[in-house]
Amino acid sequence: MKNNRTSWTILIIALVMMLGGSLLGSYINTGAGAATVKEVSIHGSDGYIISAYLYTPKSASMDKPAPGILMFHGLNNQKNYMSNTALEFARRGYVVLSADMTGHGLSNGANGANGYGGVDALEYLLSQAVVDKANIGLVGMSQGGFGPVTIAANAMPDAYKSIFYMESECSAPGSPDISPCVNLKNVAFNIGQVTELAGMVLIGSGPQATTSPVIQPLFNTEEPIKVGEVYGSIEDGTARILYQPWEDHAGSTDAPAAIGNTIDWMQRTLTGGSGLAPTSQIWGWKLFGTALALLGAFLFFFPMGSLLLSTTFFKPLGDSVPEYKGFKGLGWVIAALITTAIGPLLYVWVFQGMFFAAWVPVSSLWPQSFTNIYMVWSVVVGLIAIALIFVNHFVFTKKQGASAVNYGLTTAGKGVEWNKVLKALLLAILILLPVYLILAFTSSALFVDFRAWVVALIPMTSARFSAFLGYLVPFALYFVPQGILFAGFLRVNNGKASIGREMVTNSIVLTLGAVIWLLLFYIPVMAQAPLIIKGTGMLGPLAAGMGAIYYIPLVVLWPLVACLYTYFFRKTGRVYTGIFLVTLFIVWYLSAFGVFAFAV
Repeated sequence: MKNNRTSWTILIIALVMMLGGSLLGSYINTGAGAATVKEVSIHGSDGYIISAYLYTPKSASMDKPAPGILMFHGLNNQKNYMSNTALEFARRGYVVLSADMTGHGLSNGANGANGYGGVDALEYLLSQAVVDKANIGLVGMSQGGFGPVTIAANAMPDAYKSIFYMESECSAPGSPDISPCVNLKNVAFNIGQVTELAGMVLIGSGPQATTSPVIQPLFNTEEPIKVGEVYGSIEDGTARILYQPWEDHAGSTDAPAAIGNTIDWMQRTLTGGSGLAPTSQIWGWKLFGTALALLGAFLFFFPMGSLLLSTTFFKPLGDSVPEYKGFKGLGWVIAALITTAIGPLLYVWVFQGMFFAAWVPVSSLWPQSFTNIYMVWSVVVGLIAIALIFVNHFVFTKKQGASAVNYGLTTAGKGVEWNKVLKALLLAILILLPVYLILAFTSSALFVDFRAWVVALIPMTSARFSAFLGYLVPFALYFVPQGILFAGFLRVNNGKASIGREMVTNSIVLTLGAVIWLLLFYIPVMAQAPLIIKGTGMLGPLAAGMGAIYYIPLVVLWPLVACLYTYFFRKTGRVYTGIFLVTLFIVWYLSAFGVFAFAV
């Protein structure tokens, strides 16, 4: 009974975090009440539908139209990534349309289709009666810049006054062809000093942007560009400026400098707005709110599972924890090091191969390019883990009397109890379902999801749910052996540690390799020293940089995964609930997040 009271207390705290954090995030997302926000579906050409958030300041009206800003997020992101920038413009009196590119978020189609949706979105912004059509600015982060923003600007040259490329460029990344840039008006570039993706503008590191062969010619100078100085004329539309804050590529959407620079450029080039200083920013409170909601979602899984296990229906799942017959002493240390190292050692090889060559092409079954990268990596690592489990069983642990019972797979004298396996699957679904429903509500009613920078939990569309189903089995090849390893081979202190100590230890084992990998990549980047992790060939550094950005979420997700494995193994004496829960959750996370490279 005492355990139930504790679980109820933690459950209520988690609910307050999810709902309270979302309410705070939603309020700040309106510019602290200065604007209204609504989600719109833009029916564009050829049946494409672009999803966007429309921020309308309360000061804007048909009699007093406001300047407009169209903005797009980066590759494999969503419109929510630009909300920090959008809300800062809205509180300054700008109408903002922040859109999902095709294949991203809630927009249909595949990545890059229909000009990424750029022209359709710009036409929609211009159709708003409260928008001053003579004062339109375009903002694009990464692919959102060289993709939809550049395309829309060239297709409708009289429809805008200025452009801001946030960690982006006007030409295709890595291409020396600057022909798409020649006629663009009043262009600003924001390239971070410690960008992971310097290769996008054909340089080796961020500070070299002043002599980038795809940026410098646009400034009509043969000398290194002077950072922060306006070249050309704003009145004539020939103005150019380069901002170089100390930030990385992925961090620009959550960086005061990049957001402030965006505001600064639009205030210089557009007429209207309140003129509030670029340094006056409140978006950090939105980040705090949505991050609190995300943490609440993670916390919710544990008391929800505990309370369900106390019910009459699920109580039979609560078996005793089997005797531990796995690795001990030096053997445990070696096994833990192998476990933490295998994934990171294979990551760049798989990422580079999949990113540039797509060993597994996108299809109706596996339509998301970045999820496919994770999938192939997971399958490779998972198959190695399966092989190691069998080798270790027959060479080492079997001699100590270990069997499937000790690994949390079977019950002594009964084998696999399939009714309990199915019940464990149902338990995992019911643990996740309340979080999903709360998230669906906050996303549709409050226009915020659960997110902390690059870690974001998002509801699924029908197309994304279809992808979710297709990815379940491949990812299970990774999570099944991983769950068995922690239950049967890697329990700390010979299986006698407290549940808290075991959760912490397993989190370290699963995450340490990823942390070391990221440090080996980012320390040279931040020190502007030669890269340690740089892939192979000319495109290797770009692949390593992209890979680093998409490795960061694992530093948050892996501790959660390890804790879920451990907690539910200790609660049930079997691996199934933890494995089902982790597999369903991570595949939901990836399928809801990922960009479609194949239209479904």
